[in-house]
Amino acid sequence: MISEDNPPALIVGLGNPDSKFLNTRHNIGFWFIDSLVDSLRIHFNDNLKKGFCDTDYQSEGIDIKLLKPMTFINDSGTPLKNFIKNKNIIPSQIIVAYDDLDLAAGKIRLKFSGGSGGHNGIKDIIEKIGTKDFWRLKIGIGKPMHKDDVISYVLGKPSPDDKKQILEGIENIIQNSQDLLDGSYTNFMNNLNGDNNGI
Repeated sequence: MISEDNPPALIVGLGNPDSKFLNTRHNIGFWFIDSLVDSLRIHFNDNLKKGFCDTDYQSEGIDIKLLKPMTFINDSGTPLKNFIKNKNIIPSQIIVAYDDLDLAAGKIRLKFSGGSGGHNGIKDIIEKIGTKDFWRLKIGIGKPMHKDDVISYVLGKPSPDDKKQILEGIENIIQNSQDLLDGSYTNFMNNLNGDNNGI
């Protein structure tokens, strides 16, 4: 079990930077990280030549970096690896937020380590940084009726009802973000509404 005395040093939101994908299910990680940055009243720096946008947040003992890889989602590991290369950040201090097909729309799960769950962005991060041992903040998008439709589903826009549920889930995270930033992971999950579970 990871000690909760070890707060996160980096929160990453996954998505595709192309404008045609911004409102799609696969960009939920971007939706979340943008909402978090707005709530903290900070702004992303544009480091597109390095393949990412990043910013810092410091407050009352919290010193955390936030990151959006600006490569396509299947290559999320490259900018993440480059970002942490010369920084004193270990994988267990990283939280990666992304869309999850196995959770109903808007449901949230926080989990440490594990496989990719079929998510190519997570698969690439595991390969590039050489470990599975980082935190995953999964935001549910539901799944298509037929598994053959997964690609078109994740690259499609959620229905109005699903979008409402997803945005409510993200807002729930934001309302409990102090626990996330503090590394109080058990409190974070316990304070979320509904039948969420994690850790």
